[in-house]
Amino acid sequence: MTFVPLHQLHGVSTMPSTLPMCPPEAVSIGNSCFAVLISDDTFTYFSNLIPFDSHAADDRTAMLLRIGRLAAISAVSPQELADAFAVSRATVQRARRRYLAEGEAGFMKPRRGRGPSVFTPELAEKATALLASGLSGSAAARVLGVSAPSVNKWRRQGLIGNTEADGEPGRSALAAPPDAGAAPEGRVDEESTGAPGPETAPGLEAQPQTDRSARDRRDRQAPMGRATCDVPARVLASCGQAGPVEPQFAAAARGVRFGGVLAALPALLKEGLLSETGLLPLLPKGYYGLPTILLFLAFMTLARVRNPESLRYQAPGEWGAILGLDRCPEVKTLRRKIALIADDEAGVRAWQLALARRWQADEPELWATLAIDGHVKVYSGRKGRLPKHFVSREKLCLPASASYWINALGGKPLLCLHKPLDPKMVAAIEADVVPALQELGIVGAGAPDLTAEHPGQPALTLVFDREGWSPDLFRRLARRGVACLTWHKNFRGEDWPAEDFGAMTVPIHGPAADGSATMRLAEKPVTLPNGFRVRQIRRLLDNGRQVPLITTDPHKPMAEVAGAMFSRWSQENFFKYMRDEFNLDALPTHELEPLDPAAMVVNPLRRAYDKAIHRLDRQLGRLRNRIADTARKKQPTAELRREVRDLQDVRDIVRASRRETPKHCRAGDLDEAEQLDALPARERLLLDVIRMIAYRAETRMMLPVMQAQGHKPHPRKLLQALLTADADILPDPGNGLLRVHILGLANDACDRWIDAVLSDLNATETVFPGTRLRIVYDIDGASESARLVSPKISRGQEV
Repeated sequence: MTFVPLHQLHGVSTMPSTLPMCPPEAVSIGNSCFAVLISDDTFTYFSNLIPFDSHAADDRTAMLLRIGRLAAISAVSPQELADAFAVSRATVQRARRRYLAEGEAGFMKPRRGRGPSVFTPELAEKATALLASGLSGSAAARVLGVSAPSVNKWRRQGLIGNTEADGEPGRSALAAPPDAGAAPEGRVDEESTGAPGPETAPGLEAQPQTDRSARDRRDRQAPMGRATCDVPARVLASCGQAGPVEPQFAAAARGVRFGGVLAALPALLKEGLLSETGLLPLLPKGYYGLPTILLFLAFMTLARVRNPESLRYQAPGEWGAILGLDRCPEVKTLRRKIALIADDEAGVRAWQLALARRWQADEPELWATLAIDGHVKVYSGRKGRLPKHFVSREKLCLPASASYWINALGGKPLLCLHKPLDPKMVAAIEADVVPALQELGIVGAGAPDLTAEHPGQPALTLVFDREGWSPDLFRRLARRGVACLTWHKNFRGEDWPAEDFGAMTVPIHGPAADGSATMRLAEKPVTLPNGFRVRQIRRLLDNGRQVPLITTDPHKPMAEVAGAMFSRWSQENFFKYMRDEFNLDALPTHELEPLDPAAMVVNPLRRAYDKAIHRLDRQLGRLRNRIADTARKKQPTAELRREVRDLQDVRDIVRASRRETPKHCRAGDLDEAEQLDALPARERLLLDVIRMIAYRAETRMMLPVMQAQGHKPHPRKLLQALLTADADILPDPGNGLLRVHILGLANDACDRWIDAVLSDLNATETVFPGTRLRIVYDIDGASESARLVSPKISRGQEV
């Protein structure tokens, strides 16, 4: 809750040229004596050094009233107000007109479509008396002349009815009426009092417990905003005297929404989410620390919360129960924290490389063969002009930025390299991919020369599609000990005899486990146009078609080469899954930055010549059609032929001009109207690394689900259900445990399969970061349902 100036928060420089008479943290509004200071919760207005007004930070109506008042007295220009408050100039003008026409009362009108509230203190007193007499909510509503939903809503909010907070005897406002069945004598209802029930785990007897309704009432009554219950820590953090706050699971929480996402914590920590964080920049003192932000971003990704803005429509206290805090960061706080971390782009890149080294050390056998593919992230905004890229899934050229992903054959990601301007795969492999792999130590200086007469084993094999086809690139990489594997592009050779093909078992690599397939393969050496000799392997399909691929690896068996090439589809599936589930195509910010002046882009003059030639070709085609029609009618065509000759002369001149115009030019040489922008890679890189960790964590959890499901498993759908399920979070500090009880899923079979995952998670003995509580997972009824399943029932039968 540290104070941040508005011009830093919104990226707008509003500081005047003269020395402002305002606190250093505040932002001067134009060149006037007025200034504004924003914190997480409050806007405070100053005249010189004296504060004279304030309102809540989320009260937009109050902010518009102050804007309209300042604009009406002509103290500040509309543009200065728009810059200071990060709103449009039209918003300022509307606020000014509203203030001049209606005054302050114009900002206090109720929202359209809603009348005055029927709730009054007298009505509340009558309703409480009726409910205390034993009437139900609907009966009390009929007596009062209001709707039953209104009465139920007031009861949920604690506005009517007898509550423990009132200090009055009797039942809770949320408890059942007396005639609904009372608890036996000597036993207190757990739901209303928070006391443990008969099956409460040992060590939880002294822990207060809350259900979702109780947490909702508590969060609504928080003094500093929704769910901000930890007032002392927040006040100290806002002054820079404390923070970050460590997780504290003080009370048991039942039915926490998205509580099942805690099942991913062991896998996230195993993938290194909170390791090597010393490479990332330190955040300023505040309530939320770097581990909390990284953990929250990973949980959001796995819970399918597509972006921070989606948090506006979710209960922050429920996420706080998951994080061990009072609430999760609000949207602007989370955005600001992401920007502060991502501003150190070198630190984020170093963190990504450290994670890649960790993954390489954990599974060294996976990284001998890597798949490379590009991904295009389309920009749909209107703030600037971006270079256009061909988007294969759209079959269009659209403004976008490109990134190149390096994955293992099963689809597990290793690195992501962002490029503001797509250099094409051939250039990216040599200029970006191989140097990054050298930095990881996968490709070293002592790699053998694969073009020698007796070559050794390649240090690395790169698998890519036809976009990377370049015989010259294959030769250069072979000399550095890097083998290539790709489809044989534009091959026009004759078919090989069918008897040359033999059936082989080919390994197919998946994200969590490997399989196999039977293929008919054959191999012969071929010479590429540049004289480089490589191996060509063909697969004979059932329809008789022969699919050729080439490799520069002189030693790998034919079946393994074919398996690596056909396993490249796992990377295509990876991109589709990341787009659909983890929102890979989303842009974290719509801010733009100038394109590097030294970058080579398509010459717009050359493109203009191309368009002119195409237009002339269309005109010539239409004229030739008219000449043919006129000749068929026995009419003179001399005038039309003269027009054709004139157009041909013009086209020849344009073609000559195009030949003299270079295809590319420097971005800095473009005219001002043709200047190009680029998407900054900072936030994208940070969030893409978080997505990589989340995908790898989910993949790590797949294997026990696949083993439990047996034939034709669908583990990812089941894991999605687990990670978005509700759960009870029950701290047991006496035994040093944090019990996470997953509420039942769709059916007994899902519970049994998930129980296999939870057993593996418990074996890890994971401690929640920042605490000494070891997490223990369980799910109701899994072992009992497994015992009740009859062995006579086969798969697919119904009971």
